[in-house]
Amino acid sequence: MSYIAYISLFLVLSVTSANYFLEGAIFRMFKKVDVEVFPEVIGSLTNEGEPLADIKLKRGYQYSGVMEEIEWDYTTTDDEGKFSFPEIIHRTSHPNKPFAETRVAQAIKVAEGVYTDTFLWSAVTKGEKHLSLLAERLAQLHCNFANEEIRQEIIEEEISNGVSRLQVFSICRWPELQLLEVQKREKYG
Repeated sequence: MSYIAYISLFLVLSVTSANYFLEGAIFRMFKKVDVEVFPEVIGSLTNEGEPLADIKLKRGYQYSGVMEEIEWDYTTTDDEGKFSFPEIIHRTSHPNKPFAETRVAQAIKVAEGVYTDTFLWSAVTKGEKHLSLLAERLAQLHCNFANEEIRQEIIEEEISNGVSRLQVFSICRWPELQLLEVQKREKYG
């Protein structure tokens, strides 16, 4: 086979391969995926140990690059101060777009009354799946209004390129989980 034949064969294979991969990428760009924007939330409200009944709460999220405004839903605490919100999954093609990053701002706060706008939870998450360290806290969101709102740093170790530091702003405390965070800060600085 001559040199020109090799070049011709190479060009044909290159164009065919490129076309195959580009078509796949183009179709993938429009394929919708499920983005887990908020895990199930289970919690309770107290003030110095006394349950707070009939407190209206609102939970909001904003998916960066997809939503213009925050989407809110509401619940009210029962007689024992307990409340819950269901999991939210958002179906979108956004993660498949070139250079897209999945970031979701999350908030849970008091909607009305004496404690209006007190944050039970405020965080920004990354990725298409729930982060286990955040989901674990949201599954036990037991908040005491005697606590002040503080920023808590959570270190995510289970990522491919090192560690990630997440910030949660809340009046809620997780003493057993906080001890693990202290150990991780000693390990990673």
